[in-house]
Amino acid sequence: MTIRTNKKILIAIILCLASFLFLGTAGTVRGFEGPLNIRNSFPLFLSIGSPSIISAEAENSVDLNLMYSSTYLVNTSGEWSFNLDLEAAIIDLQIKRLFFGDSVELSLDIPVLSFNSGFFLDGFLESYHSALGFPDYGRSNRPPNDFLFEVTHNGRTVVAGKSGEIALGDIRMGIKKAVYVKDPYVSLYGFVEFPTGDPESGYGNGALDTGVALLVNKGIGDSVMTYFNAGAVFTDSFRAEETIDLEDYLYGAAGVEWLYSGNLSLNTQFFIQGSPFRNTGIRAIDEVATILSFGGRYRINPGRFLEFSFSEDTNTAGAPDFMVGFGYRYKF
Repeated sequence: MTIRTNKKILIAIILCLASFLFLGTAGTVRGFEGPLNIRNSFPLFLSIGSPSIISAEAENSVDLNLMYSSTYLVNTSGEWSFNLDLEAAIIDLQIKRLFFGDSVELSLDIPVLSFNSGFFLDGFLESYHSALGFPDYGRSNRPPNDFLFEVTHNGRTVVAGKSGEIALGDIRMGIKKAVYVKDPYVSLYGFVEFPTGDPESGYGNGALDTGVALLVNKGIGDSVMTYFNAGAVFTDSFRAEETIDLEDYLYGAAGVEWLYSGNLSLNTQFFIQGSPFRNTGIRAIDEVATILSFGGRYRINPGRFLEFSFSEDTNTAGAPDFMVGFGYRYKF
């Protein structure tokens, strides 16, 4: 990612942060459950830090989330060849635990990944793009339901994925510390991602990744809570069949949660992320990824929630064509 791109993301993050800090009046925090659990499921970025928007408030909870996405990218430059035509299923088990009262949260994120052919979504995507007149990225030029996941650099294979495998991804440990607990609610967050996934098959990157972020929650009245994250991911390399140097990158996110009723909240979220790859000459890899998400959370009973979401790639770069998510949360 170029310095100019880094500056663009940094300026956008600063402007968003300023707007959130000076919005409206404080609202009650009771009933707000935080942003939806959505992570960028683009296969090549999934194991390189993979940040997501989170709440500044700490909690005791267990979350089980499923993200299902479809990605199509077939492109070649002078040095690189990216060939992806697949669906990805990501199951995340997230455990969060409070320490020292409610000011410190330790978290553990255990992802299980599976890459598959387009059996479920290829037919739907063809109808979806045709009905709305959207481009299909060249997907129609390939056989339907055919799996493809291969990345090469200077003619040498970097990643060669297999269809139908179920494997552990890179496990993450995080710590969150509140620094201002009124309005806005502000915390600092840091994480370490361990290389537990197999990089040669695309389940990890084979290196230790770390990240830091500033988290802000800002209430507007009694029924709206806004969330803002601004962070950076520090990475080293992609150590698969060939070792590829990577770049540190910035990310930012903003979200709105509206308490529609006592049992239902509706969410809108926007996520932006720089590319961890150096200049590949392929726009879909080099450009900033942006993801717009809609969804909600339904309270089954006190402490138990169901979650649903739909996410769209708004910049046709660095993200799946679209993602759907479902989740279950237990707070204790």
